[in-house]
Amino acid sequence: MLLLSLALMLTVYPSFAQNKVVLKGKIQKNLTEEVTLASLPSPLHPEERQTVARLEKGEFVLEMSLTEAGIVEFIHGGESVPLYLEPGYEMSLSFTAGKMLKTLKFTGSGANENSYLTLHSLHFDEEEDYQTLPDNIKLPESEFLKFLAYRKEDQLNTFKAQTAKYPVNENFRKLIMAEIEYSYANDRLTFYDLRNRVILNNKLTPSASYYSFLTKLDMKQPASLQCISFPTFLRNYVDFLARQANLIPTDKHYFRKVFDLVGQQLDGEARHMAQAHVIRQSLQQGNVLHVPAMLQDFESNGGAPAVHASLNRKLESYGGLGVGSTAPEFSLKDVRGDTVSLSDFRGKIVYLGFWRTDCGLCLVEQPHAQELFRKLQGYDVVMINIGVEDDEQTWRRAVESRGLSGVQLYLKGQEAELVKQYGLRDVPAYFLIDETGSIISTKPRRPIDREAEKEILQHVMSNRASVK
Repeated sequence: MLLLSLALMLTVYPSFAQNKVVLKGKIQKNLTEEVTLASLPSPLHPEERQTVARLEKGEFVLEMSLTEAGIVEFIHGGESVPLYLEPGYEMSLSFTAGKMLKTLKFTGSGANENSYLTLHSLHFDEEEDYQTLPDNIKLPESEFLKFLAYRKEDQLNTFKAQTAKYPVNENFRKLIMAEIEYSYANDRLTFYDLRNRVILNNKLTPSASYYSFLTKLDMKQPASLQCISFPTFLRNYVDFLARQANLIPTDKHYFRKVFDLVGQQLDGEARHMAQAHVIRQSLQQGNVLHVPAMLQDFESNGGAPAVHASLNRKLESYGGLGVGSTAPEFSLKDVRGDTVSLSDFRGKIVYLGFWRTDCGLCLVEQPHAQELFRKLQGYDVVMINIGVEDDEQTWRRAVESRGLSGVQLYLKGQEAELVKQYGLRDVPAYFLIDETGSIISTKPRRPIDREAEKEILQHVMSNRASVK
């Protein structure tokens, strides 16, 4: 979902206001006793930050340090919504739990901007007619382009009409304009690849001018680099460039070649972001052959120090469990006390996650994991979540109070042998396992990533897993 994935990116603007925001709120029929503001890892900001406030009679006051304007995620129970914040904002909100998106109201600084985000989410993210999947992907090229043009025009008109009544600041306007542009660009760029994966018996080829729109994109503009859809577009653009250059993913030098290709095709911050993505991909696939050299080049060519440090930590934490390895077997208890084994799910794609109740990012990702679980229910895919906890009752209370779906299993303590077998250094940690029990990816896209569903379904299609 577009807006629920907005928290993957912080937009950067200079600000001389006080370096904090104050958020006050009242929740009707609250589901839990706390709320969370979270800014999540992104290509420009690799470290997670979060602030938690306790509720008192359904009310809360939350202060968070903030030096840059941007979008963070507000979380309560199993619901979340994006909020646009700037240093110095003092904003109040109210809603009914269980109906957050439909009942959310704002007052104070940033009220108009956040009211628009809520409207956008309701209108464009919740209505299936505006999504590429499941139906619009089946259209022929000409009709698909008409769909994209209609959606883009509707987004622009909606923004224009809403902001004529309720003005927003220029920073926010630029962010939304770039977001509309790159959400269009990403869906157009990925149309044929995704369509041919979904519709196996009716493959099409693009017209001669289909990709001409790419030459009109200005990837050097700050608003382009900072919009939420740009990292997703950039990842897919890198894949597109590799295909155009006829690079072969099974080549052990593939990622080094892609890294160099990106260096030739892109400039500035876009190049740094794309090359950081290539290094992450190489680590995810368990191919570390050229990672040290790529990290050295990334640093010497001006890549952000924080991004370089984050990637270097990932290299240092590489545990050796690579693509093609047999996933370590386990037999663990679920919330009912029944024993569940990994081998019980042979014949299915397994999305395996490890988490703890005291891990903030784990809790932030749970609403997205539940949404991913819902979307994948019709396919031969199973989501297994293993709680690594010293106290079983703590794990059990968290699972039950949050109403977590999917296969929920308990593993006693960080010192358990299974933790060592999977090479876990920290949580959350995810693995994608194929129908035969072999590792597909040691670091697949996380539930909060808008591309997670697509990545899993691509493996379903390539492994010819059948729809139930």
